[in-house]
Amino acid sequence: MNGYFVILIINHSTIIMFQQLTIIGSGLLGASLGMAVKNKGLAQTIKVWARRKETLSLCKVEDWCDYAEDDLEQSVKGSEFVIICTPVETIPNIIEKIAMVSNDGTIITDVGSVKSKICYLGDQAVLNSGVGFIGSHPMAGSENSGMGHADLNLFNGKPCIITSTEKSSRNMVEITKGFWKALNMNVYEFSPEEHDKAVAYFSHLPHLISSCLANNLEWKPKSWRKISGNGIKDCTRIAAGDPELWKQIFLMNKEPLMLALDDWENTLLKLREIIQNEDIDKILSFLEQGANFRKDL
Repeated sequence: MNGYFVILIINHSTIIMFQQLTIIGSGLLGASLGMAVKNKGLAQTIKVWARRKETLSLCKVEDWCDYAEDDLEQSVKGSEFVIICTPVETIPNIIEKIAMVSNDGTIITDVGSVKSKICYLGDQAVLNSGVGFIGSHPMAGSENSGMGHADLNLFNGKPCIITSTEKSSRNMVEITKGFWKALNMNVYEFSPEEHDKAVAYFSHLPHLISSCLANNLEWKPKSWRKISGNGIKDCTRIAAGDPELWKQIFLMNKEPLMLALDDWENTLLKLREIIQNEDIDKILSFLEQGANFRKDL
């Protein structure tokens, strides 16, 4: 594969520098990614695609952005590595569009938080195109959104899941892993199906629970909010996330999320029962188990 070269080897990990890299979408993740790539020197040229004129104008004055385009096809021409940072429901269509115009050997990846559907359609889109799709999920989001909240260190020390399939090129998988490792992420490799089950429990269900709590408290007397402590703020922080984005995530990962909800409902019923019965030992055991889990994270 042409177009990239090794610039450094650290702890037996190969760091890749691309001649040209494209970021599709310049919200929180896309802009933070551009900052981090520029800071680490992982690409000589960074191109950005943005749909709205005002976003394009903002990108053009950012130090990390070399070129900004509103033409999707033009934005990926000549790039060896393309990262799609748009809402999950738009990703398959974007892969299909850019696969037809990208150079042979180009790697397309994404930052979507649901993977089974995206990886299946991504594999179909690049079939016989000379282009590869490798799913990625850098778990580095925030309750904030938009370029204005971009953070150079957003990815630092966070987990990133690579979702390879039977159709994935191992060389492209390793290059994609190397890219995220170069941003100081902790990289793991799951199947798309395992990924979706895991994030249903460790990402999507927590957001749903946070939103449930916030919705429940919304209808309580507003005077009670005066006694809100850090506990309420901590538990409802992620409920402040973009509702449109999370609606798409919940629906695209519906089946694993429904299983996680079933487990959560069963846990609540058991907790309700032991409190109702004033079963001191079981209440204590329940709380200790939760405390130990939190300490181990």
